[in-house]
Amino acid sequence: MRITHEHVFDAAPDAVCAMLANREFASARGAASGARHPEVDVEGTADEGFTVAIRQGMPASTIPAEFRSFVGSEITVRYTEVWEPPQGEDRHGTFAVEIVGAPGHAAGSLSLVPEGAGSRFLVDGSVTVKVPLFGAMIEKAVGESVLKGLRAELAAADEWLAREA
Repeated sequence: MRITHEHVFDAAPDAVCAMLANREFASARGAASGARHPEVDVEGTADEGFTVAIRQGMPASTIPAEFRSFVGSEITVRYTEVWEPPQGEDRHGTFAVEIVGAPGHAAGSLSLVPEGAGSRFLVDGSVTVKVPLFGAMIEKAVGESVLKGLRAELAAADEWLAREA
């Protein structure tokens, strides 16, 4: 299943990247998506390229009820984001989401490009679940959960940037 999302920030790409490369923000974004005690690792810098890794426990209530029997009462999610060094004002990266112990993942590309005084953030990826008969239904549920978490994280990002302005 393909997933896409666009978001416009009221900040230039360099300010958005500085936020994304900030360890405190990485913890805040994990909490915004409902994580319990996120473990965060940030390597590199916004100027040179960076990697953000977030491992978080989340209540199984974040996924549809019909699939909870597959994962138990809590799920562990590993999220990794890798941003390349700047190419002019544009930034590009990749992301991967893995639900530990579940037969599926999400992965794709990220872009951050100038738009007026702000920047446009683009997500383009896919969810793959290799389960006979139920794979497509689980892909849809995982895709919706990924997008719901992304929207919560982007709202936290907007709040962060507003405080920093």
